[in-house]
Amino acid sequence: MRKPNAAAPLDAARAAWEAAAAESDSRTWRTLPCKLVTPLYGGGVRAGEVDEVMPVRPSGIRGQLRFWWRLLYGANRQPAEVFAAETAIWGGIAHSGPTASKVTLRVRAKGVRSADLAAKSQIAGFPAYALIVEPGTDPRVLPAGYGFDLALGFSCDLDADQRAGTEQAWRWWASFGGIGARTRRGLGAIQVKDLAPVTPAEVAACGGRLLLGAPCRDAGDAWAHAVQALQRFRQGANLGRNPGDGNRPGRSRWPEADTLRRSTHRHAPQHPPTHPVDGVYPRAAFGLPIVFHFKDEKAGDPHDQMLVPDGSDRMASPLILRPYWNGGQWQPAALLLPGWQRRLSVSVGFGHGGCQPSWPAEPAERQRLATQIKPMQGRGTDPLTAFMDYFEKG
Repeated sequence: MRKPNAAAPLDAARAAWEAAAAESDSRTWRTLPCKLVTPLYGGGVRAGEVDEVMPVRPSGIRGQLRFWWRLLYGANRQPAEVFAAETAIWGGIAHSGPTASKVTLRVRAKGVRSADLAAKSQIAGFPAYALIVEPGTDPRVLPAGYGFDLALGFSCDLDADQRAGTEQAWRWWASFGGIGARTRRGLGAIQVKDLAPVTPAEVAACGGRLLLGAPCRDAGDAWAHAVQALQRFRQGANLGRNPGDGNRPGRSRWPEADTLRRSTHRHAPQHPPTHPVDGVYPRAAFGLPIVFHFKDEKAGDPHDQMLVPDGSDRMASPLILRPYWNGGQWQPAALLLPGWQRRLSVSVGFGHGGCQPSWPAEPAERQRLATQIKPMQGRGTDPLTAFMDYFEKG
């Protein structure tokens, strides 16, 4: 948590915000009609719950817009420069004192009733892999179709470059972000009326990569296709794992479980480590933490382990899966965020020291390992590129 800034007294901060409020009537306003196209999960005061009084929170959207602005503006710039530019637009408390935001957000939306919410299991076509929950739980979500208006007010002293940056941020948010939680798996996706979607060429120009699947009948179908592609790649029979026996899933074709068996010197008699690759954790590139649960712990397999990034307990995925509106049809979309390459070799461990790169940086070593990991064979030399190849061809 950021410490209070002693150089910014509360009276000065209050005065700056009151001045911004007084000036709001003179701002230039633009209203964006929005519609929820995939279920909304969380986003309320309590984690994992939809707030019935305020299902869409302006603070949540502001956070999303700042994220997209920072991602797009911050490439190849020093952190101090990015922070100064961000504060000048979005406001905040810097060493020089408080700065009011030049962008005001207002949400016009109706509250919802408990009867308007539905359990995850009641939503037809809900891809289970988009929201993995504890066994026996069935969280309530707000189904697709809910509409609201987002009003953006721009200060008169917002210059042309700053205005262009904010417009870019909300286009990326509308195309790839959302509201609530688990937006990177496509929950809370929205459609903004008359707003041009960000194109694959625009994404490539910013250092990302966007792939689109075949058109689908609606947003829910496109969302399911995108999420299920990742599920098959990571866990699908004959791809991410061997064929199973009845209700018992087959053995994973990824190396992490056997790496743990080797490092802990534990394994069930029927599950000795056999994977030819050892000492790497390629699936860390899709986000952390990863919980490894061994069903045969009583027979000798390792205890449950949680893989985390060095110095933290989580790392957001650089991959976004969601439905994409191309102006006339819905398509499944897989987006690698600008800067995704930095996630490939993140240092990981199990919370008790001994961290190591999850994937090698040397091209020759990447190639050598990829040829021995069946889901990656012939698809790429890193797990994210391999998935994108599967998504494109699959």
